[in-house]
Amino acid sequence: MRRFRERRTFTLAAAILALAMIAGACGDDEPAATTAAPTTTAAPTTTAAPATTAAPDTTAAPTTTEAEMAEPEDEMPMGPTELDVAMIMLGTKEEGWYATFIDSVHRVADEMPHGLTITLEQIEEIPYADGERVIRDLAQTGDYEIIVAHSTYSDAVAAVKDDFPDILFAFSGSGNEATGGNGYWIDVFIHEPAYLAGIIAGAMTQTNHISGVAAFPFPNVNGPLNAFIDGARFVAQQMGKGEITFDVAYIESWFDPATAQEAAAAQIAAGSDMIYAERFGPFAAIEEAEGVWGFGHFTDQLGLSPVVLTSAVARWDTAFMDLVDAWYAYTTEGVPYDAPMERIVYTSMVDGGSSLGAISDMVPADVQDGVAQAEAAILGGLLTVELKTDPPE
Repeated sequence: MRRFRERRTFTLAAAILALAMIAGACGDDEPAATTAAPTTTAAPTTTAAPATTAAPDTTAAPTTTEAEMAEPEDEMPMGPTELDVAMIMLGTKEEGWYATFIDSVHRVADEMPHGLTITLEQIEEIPYADGERVIRDLAQTGDYEIIVAHSTYSDAVAAVKDDFPDILFAFSGSGNEATGGNGYWIDVFIHEPAYLAGIIAGAMTQTNHISGVAAFPFPNVNGPLNAFIDGARFVAQQMGKGEITFDVAYIESWFDPATAQEAAAAQIAAGSDMIYAERFGPFAAIEEAEGVWGFGHFTDQLGLSPVVLTSAVARWDTAFMDLVDAWYAYTTEGVPYDAPMERIVYTSMVDGGSSLGAISDMVPADVQDGVAQAEAAILGGLLTVELKTDPPE
């Protein structure tokens, strides 16, 4: 057993080294109609009040001294101290797509950027057809400075945003259209941590057949699926494990755990022992099988089931912070809202768009070490994970 472990450690380390060596041959196939996510702008420092100029000499003594005229610093006009955010969503806050954004808002709020106390109001289960009405109602209350429509609500935002020029609106995900002005289209891609998850799958598979259960064949969905299989295939090849086959089941729904469970069960019956769960549901089927493992998507799902090995996690922290910065600059300095006429995509772990979740103790230490090496290569710019948005093959 010891020899086997030592040999596998050496082989996996060699595979990770090979990943870094071929990094220059891998391209970042980001869709053309996107804008690279900006780096988070540091909070502007408050400009000190200019020193009061001494009054010119006159024959009459001044009635008020310069010191009395100077306004004490602690009485200087202050910027806003509160930021109220409303978020509407198509589904419920427990779903990964929404939960990960909520988590990011809370993390940013804990940092109190610009000294702001940030509150978040969550409005669940808003059909797209009701988006314009709900967004307009929220805007008319005057209670919210930022309104986030966390899904394909760009039409609703476009219909409302010009009537409320002081409010910053945001929407997210595939299927939207850019609005510009005070309507920001943001997105995150999580193909890099999915690739790292694939390394685990490729190193641990016993059947050389892995799979994924997903919603629709959209770019946001296909990106991590392709990266997952690419990571698995490359590592398996380097370890001499032979060819890995992959199949994906699109359940044609954003939330249908029963159908997702059935799809996973069918994949297990066909020999898959590593399943990327892009939707909720597959873990229930995996728990009923032996020697089968699952991978979470969008949120860190290690605690949801003992069969989860790790998760590809979306992080909206940088995206939300950039929205906060844009609102603060508009409010305090009059900097106009200037959303680009294209999607702002946080494509990399480097720019804060994603991360790998916690790794299960069921993953051997040498495999975890290999993943850590690959992660360091990505963060250090030595490894570029190709973004493929077509359905995986």
